[in-house]
Amino acid sequence: MAFFVHWMRKRLPTAGQSETGLKLSRSLSSVVDDSPGWTPISPHELERQVIHQPEAYQDALEAWRKNPLAYRYIAITTDYVVGEGVTVSSRDATVHDFITRFWNHPLNQLDQRLETMCDELSRAGDLFVLLFRNAQDGMSYLRFVTKDRIGRIITAENDWEREHAYVESTLRFESGSQNLQGKTWYSPQHPLSTAQDAVMLHYSVNRPLGSLTGESDLAPLIPWLQRYARMLEDRVRLNWAMRAFLWIVTVPSHRVAAKAEQYRAAPESGSIIVKDDSETWQPVTPNLNAYDASADLKAIRQMIDAGSHYPPHWRGEPQEVNLATAVAMQAPTEKHLLRRQRYFNYMLKHILVQAYLRAAQVGKVPFFPEEKLNSLIEVHAPELSLKDHERLANASFQLANAFSLLVNTLQKPFSATLKRAVIQQVLNFAGISVSDSYIDQVIQESTFAETGTISNEQTEGR
Repeated sequence: MAFFVHWMRKRLPTAGQSETGLKLSRSLSSVVDDSPGWTPISPHELERQVIHQPEAYQDALEAWRKNPLAYRYIAITTDYVVGEGVTVSSRDATVHDFITRFWNHPLNQLDQRLETMCDELSRAGDLFVLLFRNAQDGMSYLRFVTKDRIGRIITAENDWEREHAYVESTLRFESGSQNLQGKTWYSPQHPLSTAQDAVMLHYSVNRPLGSLTGESDLAPLIPWLQRYARMLEDRVRLNWAMRAFLWIVTVPSHRVAAKAEQYRAAPESGSIIVKDDSETWQPVTPNLNAYDASADLKAIRQMIDAGSHYPPHWRGEPQEVNLATAVAMQAPTEKHLLRRQRYFNYMLKHILVQAYLRAAQVGKVPFFPEEKLNSLIEVHAPELSLKDHERLANASFQLANAFSLLVNTLQKPFSATLKRAVIQQVLNFAGISVSDSYIDQVIQESTFAETGTISNEQTEGR
């Protein structure tokens, strides 16, 4: 770069050169780069630029507050993801007791927080959760920080996907002046997180590859929601203007001044005016051409529906939708909701795991590795659709009838291998996953009920 600049200076015209040369020098000098060299672009630098702009979060929040369509789309997601509620359990009695106490603690009350958590996750694209640990009993208390207050995400030097800390921007008032300060929260992956009174957990949806933050479900809808709202507002104003019609009164020329003075104020509604044949009244109202605008409004609604994942009849606009098209439209929507529900369940399980590990760090509960806790804790969410259960039930019923016909054609005693195949296949088609030991127990109990004895093969298996 230094050699290039030196070469350019030798080539540029001096003060005694022509105007053409001066113009050429200006055009050439405008492209000279005096930077020290290549500037590395890392996800950290890009993320600082994104996180320091809370406008996207505020736009989504404002749309949710004031636009009925935006509010409805977020509500639909929560209605299906949370449904009638989520339950948690564990096969280990100690773990089950702790997560139940954590879930129902008066300072947590997760049953009452599920809807707002799902709303915030869909509306902001990110959810920042704080776990404050009570050193006396190891219990953690749940609190939240909104996305617009997170000024920076600090990651590991060798792995930017491992988030170590989060910087929260706080505005303090000191001596009559505003002072912007930052508070750092450690994540559970930080080496010093064990000694902290609180840790922060971060969850996101719609996250672009290579980004540290997610995107709101409303992000692609907001421009079209604004256009649709402006058009509707204009139509409302025009419809209001239609009621303010004008009267054109035609009178002979010599009576114009007198009639103008007489009708200086418009007649009130319901009043009676007696006139002769020389005076005519004609109302004038604006022509809205509403049919022409309906196509434009429908096109904008289709853009909004395409970005929302929801068909038009889900927001209360059936119009040309019949039962067949409604069923076809519902399949992609259910898959989208199922993905969101799986992530929401993962988020709840991760919160429970981290709360238990925080209690184990101070010796209040027995220690389990994180991988073990993930297998011990189960989160049960409501089913999104009952149609899958109906299909599974019909398939299981037909398969059971087929196996019944097969078994009746065989002579007794029945084969233990066939019994195992029948039980396994019927339960699989019913959507029930069972272990081999469970099937062995069923065969053993059915054999004992028929003969009153246990076979040698089953005894050896035990």
